[in-house]
Amino acid sequence: MNNQLKVWITVGAPGSGKTTFVKTLAEMNSQAVRLCPDEFRAKFGTGESDQSVSYPAFKATYEEMEKALSNGKDVIIDATNMYRKTRKGFLKIAKRHNAQTIALVFEVKKETLLERNKKRGEAGGRNVPEDVIDCMLERYQCPGTDEVDKVNMVCYIKS
Repeated sequence: MNNQLKVWITVGAPGSGKTTFVKTLAEMNSQAVRLCPDEFRAKFGTGESDQSVSYPAFKATYEEMEKALSNGKDVIIDATNMYRKTRKGFLKIAKRHNAQTIALVFEVKKETLLERNKKRGEAGGRNVPEDVIDCMLERYQCPGTDEVDKVNMVCYIKS
């Protein structure tokens, strides 16, 4: 199992700490490639929040994931992945390459998300509207071992 490819999939609302965590994970693992659909949105559209280019952004993410795994690299998917449906494509590619799948789950109380989101916006980053965060939290589906090989609760702040 040591030489088995790994695919880490972040799961968490905007502002939960996913990107900060996985950038460090990628720096510590030279074998891993970090892929972020938001960065492809910025490349193809007007910025990371440009939903009009979601299809080409995810298509590019899937293609880069396929290429990295084919080249023997581990992959870190840096996206919200709050619902089974959004994780499905990444897991299908991982399975095709017999990669171990690890969900990195970030569950943070809403107040913390909003505070971090506001700070990110003030610093020139992307500010996700509160109603979008509310909708994501309402529809959230925590991954289980029926879906991925391992579930790691990286951040769990609910109270």
